[in-house]
Formats: sequence, structure tokens, C-alpha cells
Amino acid sequence: MLLEPRKAQPRALRRWSGQALQLMARAFGFWSGMVLLLCLAIFAGQRLPLVGGFLALAGFFGSIILAAALDRTGAASTAELLAALGRHWRAIGLFAGIIACTGALVWILLLAKPGVGWWNVLYTERNVVTALSADWFTALRQIFVYSAYALGLCYFGLNIPGLTSFFQFPCATLLGVPFREAYRLGTRGQMQNLLPMLGVGLLFISLPVGAVLLFPPVVPLLYCFLGALAYVSFREIFLGRPDNRVRERVTALDPGSVPT
Repeated sequence: MLLEPRKAQPRALRRWSGQALQLMARAFGFWSGMVLLLCLAIFAGQRLPLVGGFLALAGFFGSIILAAALDRTGAASTAELLAALGRHWRAIGLFAGIIACTGALVWILLLAKPGVGWWNVLYTERNVVTALSADWFTALRQIFVYSAYALGLCYFGLNIPGLTSFFQFPCATLLGVPFREAYRLGTRGQMQNLLPMLGVGLLFISLPVGAVLLFPPVVPLLYCFLGALAYVSFREIFLGRPDNRVRERVTALDPGSVPT
């Protein structure tokens, strides 16, 4: 099968955002609850930045898989969604681990401030919250700031030169493309759609910052939204489908089939 990325139709970012919200609505309770637990785990492990980065990436990749499952089948049951994650748990862990570890090396070698030990990426007491504020809004900000910061950095991790590209994970998992070929295809698809993809990158950076400042509990929903956004953009660029599937049209499809 010859895979060729396409150029997205005009007003892509606006269309993708609406489609991502529609997919979120199909399994809002399970999806948002799962990511909320992940964000709380990131807060609990705030002394372990590398673990936090791994969890953030795993949550984002898992959201891509959930969006694909919901688009293929319209399924919203917990068992079906867990099964979708279970089919790709190795790939989720592998991609999250590679990107998190590579990002840690980049920080150690290039970005660490003078006097900051390299081990701070593994364990640190800097900026650790030991007691929540008595003010509920400040306490929420203390809880969700770590997961928001990790999500904001995800986009840079997904574009490490020579190693990762934004569409590499969905190409590898949903289309079964080998790692290197998925990188090549993902890079081509991203470059052919540079303006909307820059818009996606801006959302990765601005939305977590805005959520922490204005309403921190929104942060878990951003993982769901941005994961679904990544899926619908991949679907249009690589599969030529600019719209979500209608549930009534897909009830007879095999839930494990590759979207076409």
C-alpha cells in the first residue's frame, strides 16, 4: 500500500478543533476521568520530572488511540475503550519512553542552567509543593501546573529533529508503518501542512498556560482535546477523510480495522 500525505483543505485548524470536540463528547466521562487520574499521578510524582514527562506523553498518545477507536466504531463502553488501549499499550509505552528520555538528554546537554545538576531530570526538590494552599483556586493551580507544563512541552518532544515527527505515532500504530518509515511519512505530512501544524503547536503552548491561569481543572480535558486533534488531522492528511464517521454508518465495521 502506497501512503502519500495530502494537503489539508482550507480552514483546517478550525475544522479539526470542532471534530476533536465531537469525538470527546462520545466518551467524555471515561476519557476525562482517565486523564484526570493521570494528571493527579503527575502531581504525586512531582519530584520525578522524567516520570511526569513519560506519563504526559502516554496520556497524549492514549488519547489518539481513543479518538481513533471512537471514530471507527462510535463505541463508548469502557470495555471497548480499554481494549483499544490494550492493543497498543506497547507502542504507547515505547514512544513515550523514547521521547521522554531523549528530551531529558537534550535538557541535560543543552538547556540545563549552570549550577543545576544533571540528576534534576531524574529527581528534584526544586519547586516541589509540600502543602496545598488554603485558597482553593491556588491549590488547583498547584495540582495541575505540572501536567500543564508537561503537556506544553509535548509538542517539542514530538518534533525532535531526526527522531520524531508529529504524525509518527499514528502512522506507526493505526497504519502499521515501521518506525523509520512512519517518521519519514510524518515529517512529509507535517511539512505539506506547515501553517495548520504551526497552529496546532500554538494550541499546545497557549492552551495549557491559559488553563493554569484561568481555570486549572480544564488541564485534563486539554489532553483529550489535543490527542483527538492530532488524530483528526492525521486522518485528513493521510487517509483523505475530512469528517468524523457517523455512528450509524459504522456499526457493522470491525472495531479493530484500520480506518480508511
